[in-house]
Amino acid sequence: MSFFGFLDMMTNYEERLVKKTRTEKFTVDTALVTDRHMPYETAIKYDGFRNGNWIVLGWRETKEEAKKFHDEIVEFYKTHDVDSITDVFEAKTFRRKDK
Repeated sequence: MSFFGFLDMMTNYEERLVKKTRTEKFTVDTALVTDRHMPYETAIKYDGFRNGNWIVLGWRETKEEAKKFHDEIVEFYKTHDVDSITDVFEAKTFRRKDK
């Protein structure tokens, strides 16, 4: 990706945003990206994990698939108390700090 492509991603977030969900414990964000192998990326910020930084959960090929994946992720994390989350981009698993 070019430097200008990266800057483009930084300046037009609202245009690239597919869906964002916030709860008391976490935020899930799905957006169009230009620096990955698939165009739509879903990530989570979850209290107690990775010092509050984003954890990439996956990518999807189409906007419709990305919306569906986003909703599935939100439902999963609303209904499951997890001790670890794996970042698929970095291939690292982050453990909850408060347990």
